[in-house]
Amino acid sequence: MDTKEIEIVEKALTKAHKFLPGMTEGEIIVKQGEAFGSLDSDTDIKADSLIGEVITQVLAKEGACGRITVEGRHDDVVIHSHGDEKWYCVDPLDGSLNYRLRGDTLGLPFSSCITVLDCSFDAAFNNVIAAGVIDLRSGDLWLSSKDKRGKYWTTLNGEPSFTMQAKTLDIGSMIVIGEMYYPENRELLAKIFAGQKGWLRNPGSAAYEMALVSSGQIAAYICDRQKQHELGAAYALVKGAGGVAVDFEGRDIERLPYDFVSQNQIILAANSSIAEQILEKI
Repeated sequence: MDTKEIEIVEKALTKAHKFLPGMTEGEIIVKQGEAFGSLDSDTDIKADSLIGEVITQVLAKEGACGRITVEGRHDDVVIHSHGDEKWYCVDPLDGSLNYRLRGDTLGLPFSSCITVLDCSFDAAFNNVIAAGVIDLRSGDLWLSSKDKRGKYWTTLNGEPSFTMQAKTLDIGSMIVIGEMYYPENRELLAKIFAGQKGWLRNPGSAAYEMALVSSGQIAAYICDRQKQHELGAAYALVKGAGGVAVDFEGRDIERLPYDFVSQNQIILAANSSIAEQILEKI
């Protein structure tokens, strides 16, 4: 495994989690966009930029070299070295509306994620070498890194993480998460599970939701236009836990171009059997 990169990711995400309780006025809207979650015109709150700065500072301090892209920023941070330079992609606060509306409760999930690629430009998903997602409420931390043979290994809170073992798709006995933000995806999900009672959910933080596939809490995650902000990390986490990551044609996304700002069809599933049953319904 690339232990240096995964240690840097772990330190940055842990620092973000520790920083959050002392942050003041994080709920204040600093940029009014079309909506929370919009790719082209997102509404940003103060917490987005503050957590982004914390993570960027840790990356720089720990010797991360290359290109750092942070969701919500209009310019990249570039730190040069004489060695191999990596690309660090950061979504500092995924589920910012959940954070803003949490009130005096634990609230619905909000998270941070980091994806590390072994090249700064012309990348594909198989260029991801390390990744992490942290639940900013609990501190639960998913990490994944790629070994020299090209295999990903995923952990949750330091222990090996594995996807669900069930082979039959049944939302009466398992949970499937489908992105409800986009009306077309809502309609697709209604068709896939037409007439079925069961547990089809969308808590509101894609990074957290997709990480749950890798640790066996959910059987699959389905979205017709998932942002790459979080999908790079989810790809490594799910693959490293024994799951699959395919588009709506059933193709592994390993060679799909990765540029951080694009959106892509995705099915993250516990195994190929679950993925195939979803594909048949699509």
